[in-house]
Amino acid sequence: MILQSRVLGEGVKLTVLPTDKFKSNLMIVELRCPLRQETATHYSLLTNVLSRCCREYPTLRSFNIALEEMYAADVDSYVSKTGEVQRVRFKLSCIENAYTYDKSDVLAGAMRLLGAMIFDPLLEEGVFPDYVVESEKKNLKEEIQSIIDDKGRFAITRCIRAMCGDEPYSVAVGGDEKVLEGITGADLKKSYDYLLKTAPVDIYFVGNTSIDTLKDYCEKYLPFAPRPYELYQTEVKEGNGEVKRVTEDADAVQSRLCMGYRTGINLHSEEYPALLLACDILGSPSGKLFMNVREKMGLCYYCSPLLDGVKGLLIISAGINAEDREKAERAIEAQVEELKKGNISESELKAAKISAATAYKEIYDSSGAMINWYATRVGMGISITPEEMAARIDAVTVEDITAVSRRLTADTFFMLKGEGGDEE
Repeated sequence: MILQSRVLGEGVKLTVLPTDKFKSNLMIVELRCPLRQETATHYSLLTNVLSRCCREYPTLRSFNIALEEMYAADVDSYVSKTGEVQRVRFKLSCIENAYTYDKSDVLAGAMRLLGAMIFDPLLEEGVFPDYVVESEKKNLKEEIQSIIDDKGRFAITRCIRAMCGDEPYSVAVGGDEKVLEGITGADLKKSYDYLLKTAPVDIYFVGNTSIDTLKDYCEKYLPFAPRPYELYQTEVKEGNGEVKRVTEDADAVQSRLCMGYRTGINLHSEEYPALLLACDILGSPSGKLFMNVREKMGLCYYCSPLLDGVKGLLIISAGINAEDREKAERAIEAQVEELKKGNISESELKAAKISAATAYKEIYDSSGAMINWYATRVGMGISITPEEMAARIDAVTVEDITAVSRRLTADTFFMLKGEGGDEE
């Protein structure tokens, strides 16, 4: 696949991934900004408010009816994070024009609605209406609280907070309850104006529409003003060799152990393909953690690594009984040590490479996965295709994995302690 791109204006770029594989189009309008405590909650709430209604369609019902009339097109808005960057996203999905029974230009109509959502929100006396803001504050509060109910996810979040407390990476991209309480419609309007005026914009499209047509539609329906195009970088730190051990109590039976390592490696690094394979050898269904810590030793209910290739963090999470914490930590550390010693069989290496190759091929089975692949790398100033990354991974040796594993430095061992046993 050959990417096509156009600069629509200073700080605004269109990237097209042309394909006739799908019967629907997908467009993501992405505005990037630094992840900061003082703005993260505002932008998260803003996406909820904007996706609910606009001036032309002031109720959720009228907005949904308009979408239904365009062959059930879908528009949405949400936030996500890549390292220490918050991404404010506006998503459009609609049927490919060729598959409509009357050959109508659904894409143009859907992009007009997307533009209305972004540029023409519902306002009262120049600010977002209180009833809309308060309603969405309630919804966002429930979303934030739902993370606590997902104990595995919550444990990872708390581990990151303990590990990176003085770094932007620890900021909750979805928002903070205390900050949320004080936001007014006027506050949100100021955040909205600042975001639309200053944030670099990347527009991604997957479908079978020509880039020239898309450029015309973008200029008509998505009239972003010029702004500086900036790549916000994420700081990648090396570990200092000191391990923090943190425990928090939880209203749960099972305990969650999260062991955080700093790698000093990210997507920019030559060693990144080797680090990917090291994680797969550790955490695949037939990997060292599953086969030894779970199956042979019976010390956990699950055990898997999570690698953030932007921040350079590796977190190994496990569901355990609280009294098995020390044993589980030693057992997991022993498997990491096996990598550092180069105790990797040819079958393990081959299986990891096959798994990686399959994963990269599957990217092209999903328009969302395709956009996420390129959006992450575009935002970091990296140009590489899934095929090129697969080739790099195929060239990795056991010696490469051994060398990269030796850079893993334990940083923070966190446990969300349940009631199913006492910690030794």
